[in-house]
Amino acid sequence: MKKQVYIVDDHPLVVDALQNLIAKSEDLECIGSADNIEKAFNDIEQMQPTLVLIDIQLKQNQNGLQLLKRLRTTFPNIAVIIISMLTDDTFVDRAFKLGAMGYVFKEDTTTQIVEAIHTVLKGDYFVSSSQATRLLGHLYRASQKDEKDPIDRLSNRELEVFLMIGEGMPVKEIAANMGLAPSTIETLRSRIKAKLSITENEKLIRVAVEWKYTQAKTDIVVS
Repeated sequence: MKKQVYIVDDHPLVVDALQNLIAKSEDLECIGSADNIEKAFNDIEQMQPTLVLIDIQLKQNQNGLQLLKRLRTTFPNIAVIIISMLTDDTFVDRAFKLGAMGYVFKEDTTTQIVEAIHTVLKGDYFVSSSQATRLLGHLYRASQKDEKDPIDRLSNRELEVFLMIGEGMPVKEIAANMGLAPSTIETLRSRIKAKLSITENEKLIRVAVEWKYTQAKTDIVVS
């Protein structure tokens, strides 16, 4: 019996590529996809797939890690792999802490993506070879110093706000996207500035934009 896979990604070309990739595996089938958290959760609740592939950056600035956290609480038996353009150790670390069993970069080859799916379906964790090297380096550097990377100090919600600031979004728009009051976003922004040792809003915007720029990677490789 084929293992059922569900895809959560807001890039149609990526979804098509993943669906074609899955279709080539005799033991896998894609049973659906969504570009936002609510549709994804409702579909997953009804379909009960074996594994879900989730992108972190979704439509309307939704964060795929929110869906991961929700799935782990509600459907702990459904395996999750994060597949993202975001390569910063911060996202990798948080994804695994929230219950992901794999993290694949969209720049990875199709061979590694298929390997990730099969590895996780066997109950094991997966990181790509390039990612494993980076993670080992990250762990080594962390063992050599007590101080964390400033970005690592941000809570999940603060990191969401920081990402949206990097998108150039004003406070009211961030509040609307997160379903929070503008005053709450102002408070979160103040906490971010404190944790990053920044005093001016203009500098915070510049740092957020620069940091987000470093996350920009190429799309998924399809061969």
